Amino acid sequence: MLKNCFSILILFAQISTMTIRHKPRQIVALGGGMFSMEPDNGLLDKYILNLVPKERPRICFMGTASNDGIEYREMFYSFFRNKQCEPAHLAFNDPPDDIEAFIMQQDIIHVGGGNTTLIIDTWKKYGVDAIMKKAWNAGIILTGMSAGAICWFDDGITNPSPGVLTRLPCLGILKGSFCPHYDERAELRESFKKLIRQKVIKEGYGVEDGAALHFVDNDLIRVVTSRTNASAFKVKLRRGKVTEERLKPHYLGRDSEVSPEKAPATELEILKTAIAFVEKINEHDTDGLGELMSDDHRFIDSMDNVVTGREEMIKAWKGFLSWFPDYRITVLNTLMSGDSVGFFGRATGTFSNKRPGARDKFDITASWRARIKDGKVIEWQAIADNEAVRAIIDLNGRYELIERLEKESIKMRES
Repeated sequence: MLKNCFSILILFAQISTMTIRHKPRQIVALGGGMFSMEPDNGLLDKYILNLVPKERPRICFMGTASNDGIEYREMFYSFFRNKQCEPAHLAFNDPPDDIEAFIMQQDIIHVGGGNTTLIIDTWKKYGVDAIMKKAWNAGIILTGMSAGAICWFDDGITNPSPGVLTRLPCLGILKGSFCPHYDERAELRESFKKLIRQKVIKEGYGVEDGAALHFVDNDLIRVVTSRTNASAFKVKLRRGKVTEERLKPHYLGRDSEVSPEKAPATELEILKTAIAFVEKINEHDTDGLGELMSDDHRFIDSMDNVVTGREEMIKAWKGFLSWFPDYRITVLNTLMSGDSVGFFGRATGTFSNKRPGARDKFDITASWRARIKDGKVIEWQAIADNEAVRAIIDLNGRYELIERLEKESIKMRES
């Protein structure tokens, strides 16, 4: 029994310590739509609100591209006051005392359409370009329509004089270029393709009204639409010719009314579950880990040893975390493939009761794979070189075993 316990604890040395980014970094870039263009539709608005796991997410409107016009702002409040959220706005003609603190308190930042140059110039003046990157890294959801979508990419288009279109350098959070209103403004579409062909701007995306690109990190995970006929395109340069590849859309109509427990799992839901599992590890919340495990949950170590069963794994977690009370995982990179999420980073920990002359700390490179099904982690695999961890457990564990045997021997003699 004791041998099995030590075996499981050694397996868990492979799990690791993560300073994970607690929330996925997300941007939803719209070609056109939401409350200002489709006030009686609301599908894209609802989709964005539902990305925040709160009953009343905080959503902030920024009308920088329209020079903080009050009419646009009132459309925002008129729509979102009646939704399950807490609407607010940020205007540079009357900014808050601490702009950064205000932005970092939000769950969603929505940037309205208008003049993209005005966004970039104003944000740089107030340092908001850097703040937005910080907000994105913190997991605040960034969204925008038209100019408010262009601003997140490397390249946009501007017209410094009538009839002249050229490159506008933007924030560069997302790679490539972006063209909104791809179905409504033929001259803009052709100019966008021309600038790509001339290599003035990078390859990118053309997005019609009623369509939006949903990015996690720099990966496009989904194209969502509020209209059955809306589309988005990947615009590429191949052998001197510009091609348009239509991206598969997901219409939010009937599917959007399906309850979350009945809806098929999306890439985002799979990612959320995997990240939540890592957070519970870092919080040392073994009950929370149990809630996220399937009944037949499997743990696999670097040597392909397997432990199966939720209850068995909860016990093993409790034992391991009692030995390493500061155990954490630091995730540096994330990769998704189907129902699996891969984390790459470092594991660290300190043994709880160091003996004289015994090593007590470890800091190792490690990776983990989580398989998700029906909102549960059905498999957790850890891959690392754990010689340092094994040595700590082996030496300190032997000390604990000797002490325990001595105590049992004394009790037996006394009885």
